[in-house]
Amino acid sequence: MSLRVDHVGVAAADVAASRAFYTALLAGEATTRAGHTLVSAGGVHLAIVPRGPADPVGVAHGHHLALALPASERPALEARLAALGAPWEDVRGRLYTRDPDGMAVEFLFD
Repeated sequence: MSLRVDHVGVAAADVAASRAFYTALLAGEATTRAGHTLVSAGGVHLAIVPRGPADPVGVAHGHHLALALPASERPALEARLAALGAPWEDVRGRLYTRDPDGMAVEFLFD
């Protein structure tokens, strides 16, 4: 399987403050992508999203691991999710599931 980390999601109470912090800390560049505030530095990408009022502490909606793989591998991924009994949903062409501890895992397809 050809796999790479696309970005790491960070839920923030104050997106602007987190954007300024991570941009300065990583000497990075901030942009917007797919509704996320994205801070990039080198090969690291942080997607900063607002923490929702109903998000449980430690498992906020914005905390997630995003992995990218070729679109041709999507059927095999869906089969593995089914074999694991892991529910998933398609959101704008991306697949989302949760790990056993409840962390969201997002799959993007090139």
